[in-house]
Amino acid sequence: MKRREFLKLSGFLLTFPSVFTRFLKGEKLYDKVLIIGFDGMDPRIAMKLVREGKMPNLRNFLNTEGTLSKMMSTPPPASPVAWASFTTGRDPGAHGIFDFIHRDPETYIPKFSIADAVPPKKFLKLGSYKVPLDSGDVILNRKTTPFWDYIQDSEIEATVFKIPSNYPPSDMRFGRALSGMGTPDVLGGYGTYTLYTTDEEEARKEYSGANVSYAYFDENNMLEGEIEGPPNALKEDTEPTVAEFKVYWDRNHKTARIDIQGKELYLKEGDFSKWVEIEFDIIPHIKSIKAIVRFYLLNAYDKFRLYISPPSIDPADPAQPISSPEDYSKELVEKVGLYHTLGLPADTKALSNETFNMENFLVQANSVLDESKKIFEYELSRFNSLKRGLLFFYFSSLDQGSHMLWSLRDPEHPFYHPKVAKEFGDQVEALYLEFDKIIGKTLKSIPKGTPLIILSDHGFNSFRRRVNVNRILYEGGFLKLNTNEFPASILEDANWNETKAYAIGLNGLYLNLKGREANGIVSPDEKRSVLEDIKKLLLSYRDPKTGVQAITKVFITEEVFAHNNPEVMPDIVVGFNHLYRVDNESALGTIGKEAITDNMDWWAGDHCIDPHFVMASLITNIKMDKNRTPVIWDLAPTVLKLFGIDIPSDMRGKSLI
Repeated sequence: MKRREFLKLSGFLLTFPSVFTRFLKGEKLYDKVLIIGFDGMDPRIAMKLVREGKMPNLRNFLNTEGTLSKMMSTPPPASPVAWASFTTGRDPGAHGIFDFIHRDPETYIPKFSIADAVPPKKFLKLGSYKVPLDSGDVILNRKTTPFWDYIQDSEIEATVFKIPSNYPPSDMRFGRALSGMGTPDVLGGYGTYTLYTTDEEEARKEYSGANVSYAYFDENNMLEGEIEGPPNALKEDTEPTVAEFKVYWDRNHKTARIDIQGKELYLKEGDFSKWVEIEFDIIPHIKSIKAIVRFYLLNAYDKFRLYISPPSIDPADPAQPISSPEDYSKELVEKVGLYHTLGLPADTKALSNETFNMENFLVQANSVLDESKKIFEYELSRFNSLKRGLLFFYFSSLDQGSHMLWSLRDPEHPFYHPKVAKEFGDQVEALYLEFDKIIGKTLKSIPKGTPLIILSDHGFNSFRRRVNVNRILYEGGFLKLNTNEFPASILEDANWNETKAYAIGLNGLYLNLKGREANGIVSPDEKRSVLEDIKKLLLSYRDPKTGVQAITKVFITEEVFAHNNPEVMPDIVVGFNHLYRVDNESALGTIGKEAITDNMDWWAGDHCIDPHFVMASLITNIKMDKNRTPVIWDLAPTVLKLFGIDIPSDMRGKSLI
């Protein structure tokens, strides 16, 4: 007899409250579980604020029914890796996500780790257009089964909101999911914003993740501008599409009127607009791609500066799959309005590029948090109305805020700004206080006894010094170049006939392995000895400036992962010391002039280091085994056990109850 039929016959069960328990073989089982993900919550900061009385809701929870534990993250403790292990109960060797960035062994080119875009292969040429005869696809690279699939198999409704490493979202047969970290903008990247400025020097600079143009106003104080959209794949030259707009600037009143595709916006200096729906024409009047943007009038008096957010997938009419079922993204628009779909919604690049000052960044970042809280209230209400169900809800704000605000709480950081710190130095802690309010409202809302799990994927650490791993490999003789000029690139300058190893990604190091890499020279017989030699080199390397050991852990992946996926996974995961992290250029295959340099960027806090320095947080009211330190992959089997569902034998994680 199916469970649904059994429930119909057993009407007495339906007289119990919405959260009722069952007993099987002496174990207490539940019909509802609530999980909240606070990305980047550090247990040390949380406990400090609890002791100081600044997180009263969490303190009351810990004094009555809950616990706060440190939890081991994954090697490396990177968000897509750790959340994939949480999702599957398995280590990276099984689920296949090892970093933000992987590499193609045939070309050595870095590539996005979470998903692969597969373009159409067959086209019909019609004039200047090439019409695809087959559909392209976006493929999720995370392997193995997520825990919510087992829950749905038991006909328990599941809502999974913006969990990382779930783009495109896995099929929800008995629930719903919206993709999170990994979801691109309509250009296919992590987010490219637009800036129009009358500052000539600013307009001449080259920026990462931005399209910056000089704002030319005619005699009527009118500017004609455009927002770059996705390439037109139907055109032979795949030229970018654009959305045109006009700006009328009233300098005296510090205002501007923006006309775009039949819409008029009136902004004062400092105003951040609501979402605006726009279209990029593929075939005029026949085919277009819809997107959403927001306008931020940064300056409108002594100079003009207009920020336009990355054109993001319109959840009301998505051009790419962002939800399952497809109408879930539209349902949320109907209930709460338009919202961010970009996987990393706080525009950290705008602050690093100095397009934003700190106040501008906080305005934009706090709008993301406000939006998340509104959607959480809606989904929590749905969860409370269910007889049986799972809700996982993800908040990104603490992670992205900690990355960009950390130097303001670290006077020893080389990028410390005393004046900015005086005004905004408490903003990391302020985010913790916001999450304490969310915890308080949640505890008041859910029925007493509901299993509640609040977790992070890692903690945080100050990032003062940048490590160019490729430079260390070069100095150690493992990476050979065809040039003596620096910076150099493995993609252009590596001598693969003599190179034994190279680094790609934030923590990944690969052997130039024969039979795997296109130009591999390391034979399977010498693989082990080369790995040991590299491990010795990395662990012995000292910062030339300070004498400090820069790398404290070297994980040889075939030793630490229960499942071995040698075609995809790096051969070594590098665990950096406290205060150190990889240099961004090294992560993309660059060999710098120096191995270690000061981090002179607003991105001053990080976690992609030795996981022992950035333990994750686990806050819960379930009674756990206190004899071992939890690991993030233990939570999937724990949730299944709470529901009374058999735990798959291939899960590395072990239930905590």
